[in-house]
This record gives sequence, structure tokens and C-alpha cells, in this order.
Amino acid sequence: MAEPHHVVVDGSNLATEGRTLPSLAQLDEAVRAYAEEDPNSRITVVVDASFEHRIDESERETLREAMLNGEVVSPPAGAIGRGDAFVLRIAERTGAVVLSNDSFQEFHGQHPWLFDDGRLIGGKPVPGVGWIFTPRLPIRGPKSRAATAESRAAKDPESAPAKAAELARAAKKAAKRSTKKAAPVVEMTWPITPSEPPPSPRGARRPAPVDDPELSSAISEAVEEAIHPPTEEKVAKAPSKKKAAAAKKDATPKKSAAKKAGDKAVTSKKAAAKKTKKAADKKAPVKKAAAAKAAATKAAPEMRPAPAKRSTAKKSAELAVADQAEPRRRTATPPPAVNAPLSFINFVATYPVGTTIEGEVVSFTSHGAMVDVALPDGGSLHCYIPLSAMGDPPPTKARQVLTKGAVRPFVLSSLDPPRRVAELSLPEPPVKKRRSAAKKAAGAAG
Repeated sequence: MAEPHHVVVDGSNLATEGRTLPSLAQLDEAVRAYAEEDPNSRITVVVDASFEHRIDESERETLREAMLNGEVVSPPAGAIGRGDAFVLRIAERTGAVVLSNDSFQEFHGQHPWLFDDGRLIGGKPVPGVGWIFTPRLPIRGPKSRAATAESRAAKDPESAPAKAAELARAAKKAAKRSTKKAAPVVEMTWPITPSEPPPSPRGARRPAPVDDPELSSAISEAVEEAIHPPTEEKVAKAPSKKKAAAAKKDATPKKSAAKKAGDKAVTSKKAAAKKTKKAADKKAPVKKAAAAKAAATKAAPEMRPAPAKRSTAKKSAELAVADQAEPRRRTATPPPAVNAPLSFINFVATYPVGTTIEGEVVSFTSHGAMVDVALPDGGSLHCYIPLSAMGDPPPTKARQVLTKGAVRPFVLSSLDPPRRVAELSLPEPPVKKRRSAAKKAAGAAG
């Protein structure tokens, strides 16, 4: 005989199975059917705080009586996670089985026991048969991966995903602060002068500017740490500004001392030249000229005739010839970003390179196609798949391989942080095994 065990029923889920609005009668039928199938179970029914207001008005009095008798339990109003968190908390504390068709993806990181055998049972009403109950496993999805990553980050705050999630939260807060700006004052005098440039032509796509320096630094650090996690080896740091300034200050006196020594040497040479000139003047007039010439050569070796200055017209003519011979190189402007910063951060933190993800083909280009990939927190990221990643040899057009509007798996092959775009590729098809010549001959003979 089986031992008594506890079962927690997700009442809001079973009451809404196959329906738009919940039904207390359907919930009561499901609980009675399970009690007959599992007579040793001690059942606790949990519903949301808003369950009373969503069922039919004729069933509300019956629900209140059931709550007073302790047959139905609901969490306090405003509880975080609503009824789902309450159901899982009771099941975790009592070691109970959960009766629900929900996968509880948001709680996979907090309650990994949901994937244990026999901890989750689903049920559906079959017309003409009744309720059928069967063990099941939760379905993993984007919300499950995000919850699991957040749980791992909480356990290891020094890991790269934890830092990326922390920087993403800081970026969100900075974005909220930057959006809270005072409303512009509308000028009512005539003529009205525009305060902003006219909008871009219709259809032109421009990325939203990131004016907040804190947001910009958070985005760059999050993307860099998510793509290249830090290792234990520490890179030698460059000298700080203070040390560089001190070194420069120490080198300055030495330079000035050397300059002073050079000046003294030049002064002593000039004095010696003057003495030689006076002695030559006393000896002989012929020697006086020779000594003066030698002294002038020794004392002022740097005195050379100054080069003739070029005229302004000649300079401009030479510059014009140089411009025609070699045109100046212009710096290329960086390509525009494809996605919003926060969407790209969430995508990088959720999907590592090499992951197989599902995306929808939304448009074609001359050299590939654009694919939208859903994000865990809602929205999507515009990704790109080139023709070279669609097969070997690559097709001449993306329409030969892909269909617009089709949802299919892709492989994340690389990331482009400056343009905030991800590059995808098609999964490699399975390799077919070739039959040997002997098997082919045997098949032909048969």
C-alpha cells in the first residue's frame, strides 16, 4: 500500500485549462478525479488572489465557503510571483508533487527540483472519458535560460554572466534617468524658430543616440565581458598619470642642467676667441686679420646665412600641386548600429556564440537575409545571415534556401559589437552514410 504523500494543485491553471476564463466547477471536477486516482494523497488547492474576481458570479459564494473551510488557499494580495511562487514554495517545503500544466519557466533557477522524476504531473479533460493525469517535465525556453543564468550569477557574483547582468541593470537605470527630462517650452510668438533639425526622410533608419556617458561605458563593458570573459591572469597595468607626471618632473631638472652646461661651454669658447683676437692685434696687423677670421670661425660655427624666405604665392602654388598629385584621405564614418543597446546586451548575455536559436526570416538583401530572434524579456533582435553561411557552395539568392516568414533554427556564429548585430548561419545537415560496394551488389542481386 502506498504511503500518504502531499500534492499541491495549481488551481488557477487547471480551472482555465481549455477555457478563456476560469471555472470553479471544472477545478472541483479535476480535484475529485485526481483524489479517486490517488487516494493516499493529501491535496492542497492554491489559486491566485484575483481568482475570485475572474470566475462566474454564481460561483463566488461557493469559493468563499471553500476558503473559510481551508479547502482552497490563496496568497496574500500583492505577493511577488503571484500564485505560482506560492505553489512552488509550499511544494518545496513539504516535498509535494505539483499538479499543473504550467512549466514555471521563471522559477527554474530557484526550484531545480521541478526536473526531478515524479515532481510535476499534468492533467487534461478528455470528452467522454474524463480527466487524464500523467507525469511530465517542464519545458525550457528563453525565460528558463534567463532565470537559470540569474541564479548562477547570484551564486557566483564574480563570473562574467553576473557582471554582464549587473551592468545591464545599471544601463537600464541610466536609461530611465536620461529619459526623465523636462518638457520643452513651446514658443508661442510669431515667427516660430525651430529648436531641432527637421526629421529624417521617411523610411530612413537611424540608431537612437546614447548621450549618457554612464550608459555608453556600461554597454561597452557588458559586451566586452560577455564576449571575452576575464581570466585569472592579470595583465600588467600601464603607469598611472601621477607616476608619469612624477617621472616627467624628475627628468626636467636633468634636462635644464645639461642645457646650462652647454651654455657655459659656448660662453667659454666666446671668451677664448676674444682673448685670441686681442693678442693677434698686438703682434702684427697681418696676423690680426688671420686671427680674427679663425676666432670668428671657432666662436660662431652655427652662424650661417639664413635661407631665403619663400613668397606666399609660391607656397600656395606648391600646396595646390601637392593636393592634385596626392588627394587627402578622408576618415571613413563608422557604420550605423542596427539594434538598441539594451536589446544587444540581453542577447549577448543570453545566447553564447555557437548556440542554436530559433528565428523568423523577415526580409532579404542582395547579399543575405535579416532574421528576428526573440529576447527573454520581450521584443526581438535583428540578426543577419550572409549567403556564404547558407551552404557550400553558397546560393546566388537567399530566396533559394529561406522563405520569408518561416521560423527555423539558426546557429549564432559571431557578434559585431560596434554595429550591435549578430551574424547567423544554417546548421550543418547530418552526414549520410554511404553503402559499401558489396552491399550495393547484394541489393542489386536481390
